[in-house]
Amino acid sequence: MAGGQGTRFWPWSTEDIPKQFLNIVGDEPLILQTYNRLKHFIAAEDIFVVADVKYLGLVMDSIPGFKQSNFITEPMPKNTAPCLILSNIRLSLIDEDANVLVVPADHYIPDSQLFAEQMRNALEYADNECIITSGIKPTMPHIGYGYLQFDADSSETFNGKEFFQLTEFKEKPELETAQQYVADGNYYWNSGMFIYKVRHFKNFLGEYSPYYFIQYNELEKVYHHKLSLYEKFSEIIPDSIDYALMEKVKEIKMFRAEFEWNDVGSWSSVYELKQKDAHNNAHTGDATVFIDTSDSMIFSVTGKPVATIGLKNVAVIETEHGILVADMTKLQQVKDVIKRLNDLE
Repeated sequence: MAGGQGTRFWPWSTEDIPKQFLNIVGDEPLILQTYNRLKHFIAAEDIFVVADVKYLGLVMDSIPGFKQSNFITEPMPKNTAPCLILSNIRLSLIDEDANVLVVPADHYIPDSQLFAEQMRNALEYADNECIITSGIKPTMPHIGYGYLQFDADSSETFNGKEFFQLTEFKEKPELETAQQYVADGNYYWNSGMFIYKVRHFKNFLGEYSPYYFIQYNELEKVYHHKLSLYEKFSEIIPDSIDYALMEKVKEIKMFRAEFEWNDVGSWSSVYELKQKDAHNNAHTGDATVFIDTSDSMIFSVTGKPVATIGLKNVAVIETEHGILVADMTKLQQVKDVIKRLNDLE
């Protein structure tokens, strides 16, 4: 899934070039890192990208050798539920018995081998009539992630790996609640990655999500008629797949991810992944200077000198599109900046 707008990464990520096509972390665009990670265990011809048609050129530029025929076109952004319905219709035309791994294009997972091992096993397990997700063991009471509550006594072993019954999805919590989750031990972060069989996905919609099951059937009827597909898709109520389906399905399993993971969801994620100096500062850009500054970050991609004096817990982001100066604990609010800027236009 590569259709996100990357709004939390303003002023570098924009609607025209969102974060999945930028070198946010590492030397390659996040989407290329994701594609290369999948190629460890999935043939290139079986890797598909779904996004708004306006991102087709960016996909082709970011992934050398990517086949345009493997691009699934979203007529417009409608969140992940309509996105996956459209993708499932396309994949069912190829093989409705295929097992599918759904991943966002913008996650950071450095251990590709361990990722491949666990996902390959989960894809085999998906022959069972269930939906599988990977849970990430919390390293802190993070309030920017959703949580998965699982039954530790419901373990089922498959090829030496444990799968647990998921009991509930929990939305992004307040700090005190997140602390309770971490202390409990039966709550993992929601990775947003899912594995299932193509035909099972449609069946689950029929059982647990009547509205989107109807939309699935309507889109399926007009899939080969571009104008009708556009009209039907434009009428769908946008929603995330978590709300529309995953939170309702009883046959949902979780395995504990053993690989390092970061959803690169905001500038604070970049700070977490960057190397720090002796004062716990992180930087991107050669002409950066910290004076009497700690626990802060400078991110500059223009080559202009950027300096901080006497700051603590502050992020300074400088790009050709604008400058952001923010408290490190408030970086999730960058989306509000975009709203304010749009109101000024």
